[in-house]
Amino acid sequence: MNEHSFVRSIHNALSPDVYKWKIHDTYTGGVPDAMYAGPAGVLFVEYKYVKSLPKKDTTVIHHSLSALQCAWLDRMKWSTNVALILGCEDTALILEDDFSANICKSKYIEQSIKRSEIADWIYTTVFSGRGHEKTKRITRAREQSP
Repeated sequence: MNEHSFVRSIHNALSPDVYKWKIHDTYTGGVPDAMYAGPAGVLFVEYKYVKSLPKKDTTVIHHSLSALQCAWLDRMKWSTNVALILGCEDTALILEDDFSANICKSKYIEQSIKRSEIADWIYTTVFSGRGHEKTKRITRAREQSP
């Protein structure tokens, strides 16, 4: 499997209710791979795929996220949902913050989910809104304001 077939497998598993756009922008560097939309908002996702995990648990997984891609995700995360989805074989790790962080094999194994669950996560994000704790706190604070 490669990155293209990894993304295609997720798109094939998505609900038809989710609007999906595979972005191909040859003029602007750093633009994410895909955009998803639903009643709760928009989600931009940059996909990275590695063919295999390192042998040692402490070894950092090397992926090809460029500085421009990282900057784009960091810039947009304050106004919309963004994520870096790092896939390997039949699993994936969803990062919604700290995109330039080093990810070692043990962290990947501990926090990754099955590839089939990515489509459910995308659906939930664009149909139910952000699941971020920060957003929930802001919402509660606004509701309690006089």
